[in-house]
Amino acid sequence: MKRLDIYLIIAVVAITSFLFIQFTLQSEDNQEVIISVKGEEYGRFKLDGKHTVLDIETELGYNKVILDDNGVRIEEADCPDHDCVEIGFIHRSGQSIICAPHQLVIEIVGSSDADLDGISI
Repeated sequence: MKRLDIYLIIAVVAITSFLFIQFTLQSEDNQEVIISVKGEEYGRFKLDGKHTVLDIETELGYNKVILDDNGVRIEEADCPDHDCVEIGFIHRSGQSIICAPHQLVIEIVGSSDADLDGISI
């Protein structure tokens, strides 16, 4: 290996480590769940630990969405493959569940009223 190869490997490892640390230390406060159906926002919900059950039924199908202290998940769906149900709970910003046959997207984002942190500036 040449000297440039070693520098490149060190740079990749450093960048990967930095990103890994940023995502693992990311605050789970002030998170919101955004549910979209057919590209339109269905609703926004705080991920605050309250047990909420949402029955989302459209002409494309039915999904039962659960929000609680573990996060958010799809408990039931009448889609053919049930991949969205098998994902289980999600609880971190940036995670999502997609039910493609029903055009349903559930994603977790940081709340718009969250305080600025060192990364935001």
